[in-house]
Amino acid sequence: MKVGAQLIIWGQRASSDLTGVLDEVAFLGYEGIEASPETFKDVLDPKRMLVSRELSLAGLHMNVGLASTEAVGNAVAILGKADSRYLMFSGAGGRENSDENYLRNSKKLEEFGELARKQGVTVCYHNHWQEIVNNAKGTQIILESTDPEHVALCVDTYWVRCGGLSPVEFMKENADRVAYLHLKDGTEEGMRKYEFTELGQGVVDFPAVLEAVNPLDVEWAVVEQDRTDKTPKESMSISRKYLKEKLGL
Repeated sequence: MKVGAQLIIWGQRASSDLTGVLDEVAFLGYEGIEASPETFKDVLDPKRMLVSRELSLAGLHMNVGLASTEAVGNAVAILGKADSRYLMFSGAGGRENSDENYLRNSKKLEEFGELARKQGVTVCYHNHWQEIVNNAKGTQIILESTDPEHVALCVDTYWVRCGGLSPVEFMKENADRVAYLHLKDGTEEGMRKYEFTELGQGVVDFPAVLEAVNPLDVEWAVVEQDRTDKTPKESMSISRKYLKEKLGL
């Protein structure tokens, strides 16, 4: 697997100082990035910007409830320019985390997945804790309501654990749909407050996670730490060092 960095930890700087952020990502030894489509709205040649730093675009991430066919088309176009092929969606349950929202947004995911597949892009649904509670009811609605050819899974290790399930068992049970991985960590106490920590400093069993994902032919493992009490560079450096020195990634 290639190791990517989600730019969410850099906040607004990912848009206002993208070149500076990419320089930091490259310096830390990441092989690619994941971001929102808006990050590249003023970039004419995203591939050139990335390749000049020996980086790739792992994927883009959008909220399915807010997404339109036009916005998805624009995102797919950005991915095409960058020779990238993963488009993540989240938020299917909405604020209510209701079955009705999951069913409605599953229809959108199916539509977007079919559209994207024609352009060589794989749509992945990214879980938060909401899709994991109640024995992953939200996830199951999505999987049962969409075609495996059109909608895969981006498994977020922290949010699976936070939702009360084992990331390893969750991936094994849904092995035929797992296409992308978000590596995220937190302590037991931190998870009760939706706080995050650098990889290897929390309760997620990453050696077991990587053993479980190894036979699934997943291309990207992306480090995503939503917030930090350090600088983004410091936090992402700690996580990159952990993956390299402890797990050989």
